[in-house]
Amino acid sequence: MGTATWKIADAKDFQRILNTPRPVFILFVSEHCPACGESAPLFEQAAWKHPWIVSLVVDCASTPRHPDVTGTPTLLIYWNGVLKEKLKGFGPRENQAQVVEATFKRYNRIHRPTTSALAHP
Repeated sequence: MGTATWKIADAKDFQRILNTPRPVFILFVSEHCPACGESAPLFEQAAWKHPWIVSLVVDCASTPRHPDVTGTPTLLIYWNGVLKEKLKGFGPRENQAQVVEATFKRYNRIHRPTTSALAHP
């Protein structure tokens, strides 16, 4: 599945995105943010490995302001429409890939249904 670059028009659009039983990872980025240029590719690589997780990249310049996003890059993680975790940046450059991958793995392991549940909805 990977990531999708998304424009969120309004609160209703945002709620529609969150209306899923799967975890939703939303990475808020800004064009003029040097850290975003490094974080977004790491996020996208991890997203490709974890297709069960809905992964979106949102450009803050083309979407309404979100009250939990005070700087970029910021990753908001939702499950069942509830904010579960907020990461402002991914830490020191040398650890960023590990932080991103570990975050995806944690939610993939905790929230992914069993194979039998997928086969028999």
